[in-house]
Amino acid sequence: MIQDQPVNVTIVQVGQDASSAEVSMIDVAVAAFGLTGVIMVAALVAGVAAGALFIWYRSKRAITIIEERGHQHNLFRA
Repeated sequence: MIQDQPVNVTIVQVGQDASSAEVSMIDVAVAAFGLTGVIMVAALVAGVAAGALFIWYRSKRAITIIEERGHQHNLFRA
């Protein structure tokens, strides 16, 4: 003997108003380069700074013995 239970009906209406915005390939590329782009820019700045420091350091000192002796090519001179 089956007892009668009340039936609850729920009506759901799906409208066209809740559609999502279109995402283009450029939007995806910009979003993908967020953290990666920051890391790449930081590496670029660090490389340029290291190169500038290296050039500055080497420009203050003679690179070879010939430059140290005032461009005298006589290596037997003491």
